[in-house]
Amino acid sequence: MKAKILSLALMAAGLAGAAPDLLAASATPAAAIAVPDPALQMQEWARLFRQGDLRALVQAMTPAGKWEEARLMYELKRLDEIGEHDRAEFAEQIEKITAPDAVERIMAEIEPKLVEARAQWPGAMMMGIGAANFALASPETRISDEQRVMLQTALPGVQQWVSSTDFLSADRLREALELLTDAARATGIDELDDLQNLSLEEVLDRASPVLAAAKNAARLYGVDLDAMADSLQVEVIAMEGDTAQLRSTVQVFGAPVWHEYEVRLVEGRWYPKGSIHHGHHDHDHEDAIEADAAVEAEG
Repeated sequence: MKAKILSLALMAAGLAGAAPDLLAASATPAAAIAVPDPALQMQEWARLFRQGDLRALVQAMTPAGKWEEARLMYELKRLDEIGEHDRAEFAEQIEKITAPDAVERIMAEIEPKLVEARAQWPGAMMMGIGAANFALASPETRISDEQRVMLQTALPGVQQWVSSTDFLSADRLREALELLTDAARATGIDELDDLQNLSLEEVLDRASPVLAAAKNAARLYGVDLDAMADSLQVEVIAMEGDTAQLRSTVQVFGAPVWHEYEVRLVEGRWYPKGSIHHGHHDHDHEDAIEADAAVEAEG
């Protein structure tokens, strides 16, 4: 235990020692360093998702400083003594998805609801499709003409998917649950002590098969997330300093669907604005100062 505490202290000291360097690096103009291509970075995230490497994906989507902070906090949490109440509560929850009869238990709870929903599904589906068509045709819907055309192009494929997929099939649900519960068992985490004995990286490695199982479960309902990731195309619309505007396009049921968003450069890599807090405080602070100055000027 003393050795572990010492290693954590050294890790914390290392983070503190690196802080001046990180601050100096953040003060360096973006033009003075090699700025990576934000489009290529977004495509790398899609590749890691496609590959199913959860650890690499989470690390890629997290600034280095934030990742080290998370690791430190996790390691400190591992030092806490596990209470009997927490141990029993965790065991009860994990047993619901890892017990040999987990699927049967879940099906017994859900199947009556499926039977009830089947009578309502045709009407609800038609109402949903009608509402979508009405919203796209209405001039009051606040979307650009380009977005309207995109959604109108994608809607037939979505309608075909919704009308041809039996979302209320008990057999299909059972198969999906079997995939997910098998993956949960494969993690080897049956109690809180098992989790505490794993590093953050090891937890993510154990969870990778769960991601793969979730993808396979989605395929049962006609959604191929890997194919969507493979189809990803990213275009840099504009770039200035540490901000860039991107457009990502994926194929959804045979139609291109795109989304425009802003990314910011943090610790030498790009991250969607609003997806992380790290590195955004300075921008928020600057915005607040500018707003205060404007109020004072008007006064």
